[in-house]
Amino acid sequence: MPPLWPPDRFEVRSARPVPGGGRAADRYHFPRRAHEAAIRLRGLRFATQIQVIRLADGVTLFDLSAGVEVPVDHW
Repeated sequence: MPPLWPPDRFEVRSARPVPGGGRAADRYHFPRRAHEAAIRLRGLRFATQIQVIRLADGVTLFDLSAGVEVPVDHW
């Protein structure tokens, strides 16, 4: 039986400040959901580094530290 949900296409990576921090990576199929997650993390100032990577080709679509923010319509 084929999977009911499509495969993930985007990974939202973040680094949290120490103590008790660390790195996290969450995957999303839909570009708007991945974008919303990155914007929420940025707005909460919960993470020191936030990146969104397109899994198909490794392109960075959002990178808080580098100032990269490709419009979500181009993801």
